[in-house]
Amino acid sequence: MAQLDTNGKGRLWGTWIPTKTDLSAGVSLVARDLQGTMVVYDAKGTLVSAVRSGMTIPINGVNLKILELVGSTGLQIKADPGVPIVYTGFALLMAGVVMSYVSHSQIWALQEGDRFYIGGKTNRAQVAFERELIDVLEELEAAKSTKVVEAV
Repeated sequence: MAQLDTNGKGRLWGTWIPTKTDLSAGVSLVARDLQGTMVVYDAKGTLVSAVRSGMTIPINGVNLKILELVGSTGLQIKADPGVPIVYTGFALLMAGVVMSYVSHSQIWALQEGDRFYIGGKTNRAQVAFERELIDVLEELEAAKSTKVVEAV
């Protein structure tokens, strides 16, 4: 059905349906706002009947049955090829949020000659990490003292 020009007096939709195979005869169907009731006009423009979905009427030797009147708009039909990209981005964002709650620590060590440098970084429990780092340094110092004693 196509929208008919009504000069701003509501919305009408209309179509023409052939009733003969050679397209020499047919009927016009007119619906207001695609709400379910349609009126049928013959080729002379005479009102034949008003029909609703599921009704059957005989016209020109043919039984015309309206199965369903379905309106479609851009809101009902959706095709967006970018949806998988958006969902993938959202999933990665959620994974990043979950990963931000996981505690991790890093420790670096560098020895240059007789100097030994140690450093570290953590994202949680910074005081506990500092204590652990001090404990590691004390263990290294104890291991160093033990090696010096063994070497002598």
